[in-house]
Amino acid sequence: MEMLNAWAPLAWAAAVVVTVLVALLIRSRRRSASSAVRVAHLDRVTELPGFRTARARLRVGLGIAIAVTAVAVAASAALTSRIVTVRTVTPEVHNRDIVLCLDTSGSMTDYDVAILDTFIELVDEFEGERIGLTIFNASAVTYFPLTTDYDYVADQMITLRDNMEDPNTDYAYTDGTLLGDGSSLIGDGLASCTMRFDNLDDDRSRSIIFATDNFVAGKQLVSLPQAGQYAKDNGVVVYGLNPGDSTAQNYIEELAAELKDAVEMTGGEYFALSDPQAVPEIVHSIQEQEASAMDAPSYVVRSDKPDVFLWIAFCAILALLALGWRLRR
Repeated sequence: MEMLNAWAPLAWAAAVVVTVLVALLIRSRRRSASSAVRVAHLDRVTELPGFRTARARLRVGLGIAIAVTAVAVAASAALTSRIVTVRTVTPEVHNRDIVLCLDTSGSMTDYDVAILDTFIELVDEFEGERIGLTIFNASAVTYFPLTTDYDYVADQMITLRDNMEDPNTDYAYTDGTLLGDGSSLIGDGLASCTMRFDNLDDDRSRSIIFATDNFVAGKQLVSLPQAGQYAKDNGVVVYGLNPGDSTAQNYIEELAAELKDAVEMTGGEYFALSDPQAVPEIVHSIQEQEASAMDAPSYVVRSDKPDVFLWIAFCAILALLALGWRLRR
């Protein structure tokens, strides 16, 4: 424990001493005053049983009043001095950077929506993680950069999800993603998402949740294996979610194998999906695997605990009022 205002007890003690001295001075002047009325045979009155009882009661009452006053003064001194508990806090801050890298080609819409829904629910659990979102087709667009502004993250994700789900959407969210030779340029998309990580020298866990069916329809600048190697070289772990690897769709098996190899090259995992309902479980699994925490700088927390002293002072004042009323009767 620590006393923030160490001068307070001394100030209260000085105030008590001054008060006592003033009281004694006033009393001595009253006794020496020439206007005092002299009464003969007062000893007869003081020997009366009723007087003696009243005097004893008065002395007891005054003694209690002095004791209660001392308690009130001590409690007030404690309140003024601010006695606090002191503890050193070393907060644990999650040091993850997560980029959602979503293929916005038509075959991926349901899965993109499921991923966005899951992260909208997870936002309230984040503490220190930076979240970013990049969408791509023929070219990549940063929907929002890495940030810890979770209200902003949730708002942007909800807006994007609603636009994707809207049957009357104007596809404005795809603006900037069609500037390339073809569509679904998967390698370019992954490389672009890897470039969204800043401050690569910082001790942070970096991961990409990469949702695509790896169905390329155009000329890529970077192949998927090259993009996987680029992510690995930058310490980025990629988790691949592929709805194309499913018995429900006749996609070329080599495409799924290529995506799996690129993802596992980075130390991540590959998930074959047949149902968007599986997305939440997979994302939670990735969250657990990527859980990484570091200690932030320690700081001292001082907490005031005035409750006890406040109640003591309050009760003492009430007791003094009751005693004053009783002694006047």
